[in-house]
Amino acid sequence: MKKWLYSVCAAAIMLGAAGAYAQEKKPVPPAERPHHEQRMEQMEDKLAQELGLTAEQQVQAKKIRQEGRKKVKPLMDEMKDIRKKMDELRQENMKEFEAILTPDQKAKFEKIKAERHEKWKQMKDKIKKGKRMMHKGPRPDHIGDFPPPPPAPDDMPLPPPED
Repeated sequence: MKKWLYSVCAAAIMLGAAGAYAQEKKPVPPAERPHHEQRMEQMEDKLAQELGLTAEQQVQAKKIRQEGRKKVKPLMDEMKDIRKKMDELRQENMKEFEAILTPDQKAKFEKIKAERHEKWKQMKDKIKKGKRMMHKGPRPDHIGDFPPPPPAPDDMPLPPPED
């Protein structure tokens, strides 16, 4: 009787694990993901189809995008250099800050950094899984839920004239 009970329990556990495994979202390996250029092309093709662009318009649009990318590339490279410099300055600043701390304060600071790093990592993981945590509270379903914008300066009533 015990063997039968153990067999049933083991089978139930294995079936449950198999069901859970089958329902897990498996990330697509990097080799199978479309490259950035491929995704951009797909989006451009979809937009062209939605807009009903002619073949001539599609050629013109492609040329415009390519020229735009050529103009943006040097700026992107410059931004990468600036980010690198900013990171170096932050690291230097952090070293200077840590130099003024006592050993006890350094230990507390390391603990705080580790806790914040872990919290940041958890938030990034949730974002990757599609569970964004950026907004708290109810979100409007459509634009009509937002309050009206304040009146423009031209629409504002003038103060009554002074006597």
